[in-house]
Amino acid sequence: MAYSIAFFGSSTYSVIILEKLLTLTDFTVTAIITKPDKPTGRSQAITANPVAECAYRHQLPLLQPTDFTPDFIAKFEKLKPDVALCVAYGPPFFNQKMIDIPRYKIINIHPSPLPKYRGATPGPWQIINHETTSAVTFFQIDTLPDHGPIITQLPFTIDNNETSESFYSKAFSQAASHLSSVLLDYIHHPDQLTPQDHLQKTYYPKFTKSTAQIDWQWENDKISRFVRAMNPWPVAWTTVLDRQNKPLNMKVFSYNEQPVLVQIEGKKPCQWQQIKNYYRLNNPHN
Repeated sequence: MAYSIAFFGSSTYSVIILEKLLTLTDFTVTAIITKPDKPTGRSQAITANPVAECAYRHQLPLLQPTDFTPDFIAKFEKLKPDVALCVAYGPPFFNQKMIDIPRYKIINIHPSPLPKYRGATPGPWQIINHETTSAVTFFQIDTLPDHGPIITQLPFTIDNNETSESFYSKAFSQAASHLSSVLLDYIHHPDQLTPQDHLQKTYYPKFTKSTAQIDWQWENDKISRFVRAMNPWPVAWTTVLDRQNKPLNMKVFSYNEQPVLVQIEGKKPCQWQQIKNYYRLNNPHN
């Protein structure tokens, strides 16, 4: 018997799980739910996100709601999934009616050792805070973000050269490698859950382009971690002054006691060593 499963996701990292799910003979993916296509890049061409592209590639039923409207909920009810899996989907959040539609509720995969590092950007913050170990958490969704009871946690290490990209790839690859056993164990024992200790919760805000600015008061090690944490998005940045003292923004892709790979606005990426005689860091603390 194959269990029917609906999949919610919207990022490149969601696809790591979805591709693995599609290989599992114990599960049949009945629908993919992801964000609507949106304009991207300078041309603002309407573009499908990676999950939608995966659904097209595998010719899977695709739903792209802007919100969980009564019309969408009715469509979801008609699917009658045994279980739903949510990976990096984002808002809107699930209400109780949505949660109760699948027989075995909705499972979320979150790349942190919950209840620590709740929120939308757990990877960057764990790198910035110099965590050396983490875990990817399978938990049963309730109506509060990252709040539901834990199914299992799979530990992994955070390397000294970890970027957000490598962190998330590692976390979701770890989840994918155990996906079949975790899902089947949960379905066979759906009540064997561990409530989160909400007194231990930590939450950190989502990053934006403005909050990716380097603070030169930080120690070198923290600057290095921050630069890695902002890679590949939103990319750490600072300001430099040219020979006419004109301030310019500069992206910093890597850092080792000083910027390494950088990009001045309007220019191509290059090594800081190649251009540092023409620009100087606008560092008020020097």
